[in-house]
Amino acid sequence: MGLYFKSLCSSSSGNSIVLWSDKTRIMIDCGFGSMKRCRTAFREHMNNPVDHQAVLLSHVHSDHISYYPLRVLEEMRIPVYVHNGSVALLRDKHFNGNNFTGLNLQTFDKDAFSVGQFIVEPIEVVHHPWYPTFGFVIHYQTAHRQYKVVTITDFCQWQDVVRQLADADFVFIESNHDLELLEIYYNPNSRFHMPNPETARLLCEARRQSIRPFETVMLGHISSQRNRASIALEETRRAFAEMELDLDFPLLAAPLREPSETVIIAE
Repeated sequence: MGLYFKSLCSSSSGNSIVLWSDKTRIMIDCGFGSMKRCRTAFREHMNNPVDHQAVLLSHVHSDHISYYPLRVLEEMRIPVYVHNGSVALLRDKHFNGNNFTGLNLQTFDKDAFSVGQFIVEPIEVVHHPWYPTFGFVIHYQTAHRQYKVVTITDFCQWQDVVRQLADADFVFIESNHDLELLEIYYNPNSRFHMPNPETARLLCEARRQSIRPFETVMLGHISSQRNRASIALEETRRAFAEMELDLDFPLLAAPLREPSETVIIAE
């Protein structure tokens, strides 16, 4: 009855993470730039036999889903969940004239839904105004206890999501850019993403509101030009020290283009 997590890639060039148990496996976002890379990811990380598989889309920006992954997902007939307000955007932006009649497209709204052993609760977050964007709270029940996993990237306001992070077992959270590097390598789109200090403040406040520590936190969607993993990690460590809070959980950073280590959430 184990529960496991792995980031496959996490940057402005492509995003995809995987959460799995013994009977259910979900991929959140499928931002691979080619059919070859997508097939390789599925062969290596989504190929173990389970009762239920699905892909959840946080939003339809091209680093999270695009035409080539859609073709692979259509071939594999894996259910693809997208917010009902993003279906037209997905078609207009990524179908490229292909009807994708074989794509197993499912929709969600703001209500929780089930994928095998997981209960998935969508969290709408503030990102680009034209693209509805969602994080996910995923609940997994064993014979002994319920586990809570939270994944949120591509957002720029955090006050409304603190309560969602409280008492999570595992958190995957965006820490996109360093403010000093942003001044050197300015990008106007960075205003739609979380800078390191704001992510650090969010984690401090969520830990303050939690009865128990997180099992693990992994920082993701780290900019290759406007950030470094070491800077993002140090910013969070500094914030906890300044707030006089114990950093009483493992703090990791997702590699940009390669798979991370497997995080064991439950065994």
